[in-house]
Amino acid sequence: MKPLRRFVMPAMALALFFGTIGVSQATGSWVTSGRQQVAAGTPLGTADLKGWMTLEQAAEGLGMPVADLIGMVGAPADAVTGATAFKEIEAIVPGFSLTTFRAAVQARLDARSKG
Repeated sequence: MKPLRRFVMPAMALALFFGTIGVSQATGSWVTSGRQQVAAGTPLGTADLKGWMTLEQAAEGLGMPVADLIGMVGAPADAVTGATAFKEIEAIVPGFSLTTFRAAVQARLDARSKG
């Protein structure tokens, strides 16, 4: 019985360690991807647009209609939806660059705020 008791505390420590990670991941508190959650009403700047974001997330953060962003992408009809991520658009639209797109969106936002 004595040798078994020697492994109880290390086993409990490992269970506590990995259990904490599991619970944190299950509740959404543990994030390792570097992606920020974009909630409705959270303002974004054009510099905040990332390749993993969808057009819908970008539109919500920028306060623009999704249809406007889809039109600015320059994709063939019905090739892009609001659920399409920017990194996917790069494969659909030849020559699409998120850097160039950010500048175009910023110009559109500046024009909208002036007039």
